[in-house]
Amino acid sequence: MPLPSLAVLRQRFIASRQLLPGDWANAITDALSSTQTATASTTQTQAGGTKITNAAVAVTTANANDAVTLPKGGPGLEIFISNLSANALGVFPAPGDTIFPSAADAVLAQAASKSAIYKVISVTAAGAATWYKLVSA
Repeated sequence: MPLPSLAVLRQRFIASRQLLPGDWANAITDALSSTQTATASTTQTQAGGTKITNAAVAVTTANANDAVTLPKGGPGLEIFISNLSANALGVFPAPGDTIFPSAADAVLAQAASKSAIYKVISVTAAGAATWYKLVSA
């Protein structure tokens, strides 16, 4: 089945008698089609990393291992990060989450000039998400 056209993805919903209120559907569409331009934090820690707030992010860094922090993971959540700089980027999960194969709360490097998709595949009963990374060639 082909992907829906951009016009279909951007259609607006109105408040009415639906299973999902129109404003919720609009918020979901907006979140999935949103982009962010960010500069990675020189703090290089999970708490100090630039917060990722959109589905697609173009990141630049001033130094090797400057950091960004993913949002709290939920089932199926997917974030696309493009590292536009000549430096490696440090990507932290939200507190309590993991980026496979690292330990919980550990940083994972994303190479210079590479893009990656981070996707949550599993979430424990306690709410700890495990992100998996698919890197561009």
